[in-house]
Formats: sequence, C-alpha cells, structure tokens
Amino acid sequence: MLDDAEWERLSTLYNGWIDDVADVLQGLATAAQDAERSVEGPPIARAVVADLRTRIEAAIGELIDRTNTLTVEMAKFQA
Repeated sequence: MLDDAEWERLSTLYNGWIDDVADVLQGLATAAQDAERSVEGPPIARAVVADLRTRIEAAIGELIDRTNTLTVEMAKFQA
C-alpha cells in the first residue's frame, strides 16, 4: 500500500495526465475538423484529409483506452 505522500504524488501525476490527455484530444479533434472544413479541392485532397481524420480518431481511441486502463489500475490502489 502507498503511504499518504506517495498516494498524493501518484494522484497529482494522474490528474496531470488526465488534463494533458484532454488537451491533446481537443487539439486533435480541432485539427481534424479544421482540415475537413478547409478541403474544397480535388478528390485526392479530400481523401488525404479523410485518411488524416481516420488516423486522428484512432489516436484518440488509443488515448481513451489507455486512460481508462490507467483509471482502473489507480482504483486498485484505493481498494
């Protein structure tokens, strides 16, 4: 088990991680939306942006999964 100081440090790091992930997710979502709105050119440009959006959504999903896993693991320390 963790003592109070260790728990406080872990909690601070965890909360920082969650804030950072939220910022990254917001930035990725905004970038994808901006890119989609800016494409009015040929079909190849739209395909490139669609591929970018797919990749960004995959990255977002991975961050969400990892954050959920971290949350579950942190909960085990509280038990």
